[in-house]
Amino acid sequence: MLTYKGFTGINNVLPEHRMGSGDLLLAQDVDIGLTGEVTRRAGLTVASEQCHKNLHQAHSFMLATCGSALTAIHPDGAHHVIHPALGSDRVWYCDLPDGRTTYSNGLIHGVTDGRAGVERSVAVPDSLGLPDQCFGALHPGQYRYTLSFVRLADRLEGPAISSEPLMLAQGGLRLDALPELEGHAVNVYLSGKDGEGAYLAGTALGSSFEFTGDNTALVLPCRTLGAEPFPVGTVTAFWRGRVLVAQGNVLWASRPMSPHLSDWRDFKPLPAPITAIQPVEDGVYVGTEQDLVFLAGTEWEQLAYVPTKRGPVVLGSGVSASGHRIKLGDGTGGGQAMLCIAGGEVVAGFAGGQTASLTADRYRTAVKEVCATFREVNGIPQYLAVHQ
Repeated sequence: MLTYKGFTGINNVLPEHRMGSGDLLLAQDVDIGLTGEVTRRAGLTVASEQCHKNLHQAHSFMLATCGSALTAIHPDGAHHVIHPALGSDRVWYCDLPDGRTTYSNGLIHGVTDGRAGVERSVAVPDSLGLPDQCFGALHPGQYRYTLSFVRLADRLEGPAISSEPLMLAQGGLRLDALPELEGHAVNVYLSGKDGEGAYLAGTALGSSFEFTGDNTALVLPCRTLGAEPFPVGTVTAFWRGRVLVAQGNVLWASRPMSPHLSDWRDFKPLPAPITAIQPVEDGVYVGTEQDLVFLAGTEWEQLAYVPTKRGPVVLGSGVSASGHRIKLGDGTGGGQAMLCIAGGEVVAGFAGGQTASLTADRYRTAVKEVCATFREVNGIPQYLAVHQ
């Protein structure tokens, strides 16, 4: 086994004639140990002769695009088509705590449990139907009604829309020509007398609905009123119960514990298009085409913008890593950390917004887009970034 004494790593910054005996100009298909030993990288075993792109290891299955179809591949060899026509463009993934994984190519997005895929959000009703009065037990007065679609497969409820106040002098409400969507029902809510709140009156499976009950039956509030469908974006991450997604230079956040919903105010514009999103304990690192930014804080509304001045971040280079496996000063970091390529160098980010270049004055790259991961092989931490 070849071993370099005083090995200092690859150096593509200094001219070759100025390098020392511990420098390497290029290393290909080898692993370099923590003490400088060089070993040939293990070979590959062909698992499938079909072309696979956009590979992602989820909690208990792997996702990949085979042709234009997004496919889940399970350890027992079973294949399940999640989306038949997602295309071959880059797909961005985010693992959720419940074992599901979101996917998006910037135009189409959804969520899967490895068996089937469904739309990421539930649509907003496109009309309020035709209201009319009927006899019932409501106190005479003005009422608003509210509609939302609910997906029958998983009972996921979408954003709601409300009517103008209606006078119900006869104590009942009838709705006709309700909006219909395949695989969905319509939840109907009524306000209290004179237009306050929105409380479940019932669920319509067709185009008509009638409520003749009294006011005491209106108890369960509408929890999606004022929400919007989660926006379609690219780079995605999970942070403190919210899903974060990049849409150009805008960072959007979902509602807490509701990854299919967002609020119109839950966005943060950044100076340039977003290329990476990596949370840590006390904030979120956001890479852009101008700089690596640290959004400091634990509450979305109170995040503070802190530029790191590390330079442009390469698209797709941001990955999470264990801080105690990354060099920081004369020791290692701790807790949750991240790695990315910023300003042409491999940069580590830790809690508190502290960053460190791991390749300063030794290695630089001009790559524009990569697919990256962090792993350990035989106890050796490795950051891999494959040019796209």
